[in-house]
Amino acid sequence: MPNEQAYMSHFRVDWYYSENIMNMPTKKFKICITMAGAVSAGAYTAGVIDYLLESLQLWEEAKAQNKKLGKEHPQYNHSVPMHDVELEVLSGASAGGITGTLAVLSLLNNKHQFVNKDNPKGENNIFYQSWVKMADTEAETSLMKMLHTDDIKSDTYPESLLNVAPIEAIADNALKTNHEVAFPNYVSKSLDLVLTTTNLRGLNFHIDFKDSETVITNHGGFFRYKIANDTYKPGIPENDSSLFYVLDLQNETHVNYLKDATLSTSAFPIGLKSREIKIAHEYVARYPKYLFDRSEGIRVDLQKEDTYTFNSVDGGLINNEPFGICMKVLIEKNETIRDDDNYAIIMVDPFPNQDHGADAFDTKRDIISIAKGMFKALRNQVMFNQDGILEALSLSNRTKFLVEPKRKQPSGNQWIRSKKDLASAPLSGFGGFLDESFREHDFHLGRKNCQSFLRYYFSIENKNIKKRFGSDVTEEALQRFSFSAKEDESKTPTYFPIIPDMRALDIINKEFDTKNYGEDAYLAYPTYPKFNMESFDKTYKKPIQKRIRTIVKSLTKSKFYTFAFRLLGQRKTYRLVRKTIEKSLDENELL
Repeated sequence: MPNEQAYMSHFRVDWYYSENIMNMPTKKFKICITMAGAVSAGAYTAGVIDYLLESLQLWEEAKAQNKKLGKEHPQYNHSVPMHDVELEVLSGASAGGITGTLAVLSLLNNKHQFVNKDNPKGENNIFYQSWVKMADTEAETSLMKMLHTDDIKSDTYPESLLNVAPIEAIADNALKTNHEVAFPNYVSKSLDLVLTTTNLRGLNFHIDFKDSETVITNHGGFFRYKIANDTYKPGIPENDSSLFYVLDLQNETHVNYLKDATLSTSAFPIGLKSREIKIAHEYVARYPKYLFDRSEGIRVDLQKEDTYTFNSVDGGLINNEPFGICMKVLIEKNETIRDDDNYAIIMVDPFPNQDHGADAFDTKRDIISIAKGMFKALRNQVMFNQDGILEALSLSNRTKFLVEPKRKQPSGNQWIRSKKDLASAPLSGFGGFLDESFREHDFHLGRKNCQSFLRYYFSIENKNIKKRFGSDVTEEALQRFSFSAKEDESKTPTYFPIIPDMRALDIINKEFDTKNYGEDAYLAYPTYPKFNMESFDKTYKKPIQKRIRTIVKSLTKSKFYTFAFRLLGQRKTYRLVRKTIEKSLDENELL
């Protein structure tokens, strides 16, 4: 097999090709990626996306080399599939929204480098720097900075339990202007980024009845962006049916718009500070036509404001898995895509809801039990995304795929599934803030899981290759990349990957290109970290106590109550915090 690495750089090169040089097929396979919320376990999603984008780039380089050589050249690699895919929509909530933003910026930045054996510390990689390193320095960890009290003012109530200054610093470091925006061949010029948000003010819709009208209020929402290029001009599009904003990444103001939206979708309620968002009247006025396919009989109440301003918190509060809007946007842009069947939607979810069995009937009817039941009912109903469910059910075979954490550990002569997968899972996903090693583990588990996903799951049936890709693949490519169903003992090649992993030489026989890619050709499971509670006490006990004491003082506005808390409640509160952390870490086998 020809040596692909002999002809191309491991990093990102050759971004633009004319259609004549590329000789691109007329049909491109469209991909949507939805990223669910996960708090600090967003490090896992970041690892998944980092590996996926690197695989796309390696494949693009291999195809470009083939096109440069021509099929008759003796060094043309016939085992490289030549079909084209295109990233069309990225949607995300909360931590997934952050990673969605980072994905767009990485894709369009030709200086971005992937995490691999040649770049283990993630230099020039905003996924790794934002999610693994966070705001850590040699002097202070990110958690220590989140316990600083300089954000709490004596004359106002605290805006959040944790100081968000380090998170804002991460955003400042990651979201910067780009004066050399370049679209790789596998990224659509009309790429959409959709970030969910929760609007605490609510948007009032007036619905006309025959003789009067009624008002319904919507608290769910989303930001939708495209990136300026020769097709899309910056700002609000002229067509009043279009509900998106075109960002110019060379413009600092536009980058700040994106930064505010990204911080908004990830503003975990109470724990992190809410965000004030301003949207132009012209943009909001388009909501009825876009959301309800009509503007007659329904209008938005904007109270004659030039801009609509609201407080925004975590998008995952209402829509934590926004695959419905992802599919809606894809169909809006490609009306025949269902019939063409040239699409797939990937959902990356660090915490998929798989263990929610049917609850037994609760016979208690006291007011406390009813109040608890009401809160649970409201929360579950808000998360019941009917449009998203209907979209998912309507998709054809092998068009929807889930990437979820799976960790294995050795047991004798075999590998078995671990009881716990993510080190960041404790404390409802906040566990990753405790230690960088937790986030490091989850990032590399994401890369490992994505490798398996691309090789053995994200695929179509061989019999449908021409229909769905728009062209056949060579016999050499089939031999290299086809694989069988897990239960097929005869190993009959049945499926072909949508994104072939160039690090593989023979998928079905598990042969990988260690000569050129070393350990990256077959990634090992990362070592599961451990945590020392005694070290935690020495480092964080006093800062935690000070943070809690300062919050109490700000809430009570009383020196007496603050003194009483310090005397009687401070130690008990810390013990409760410590016990909660220790229990959660122990349940996740991290002690």
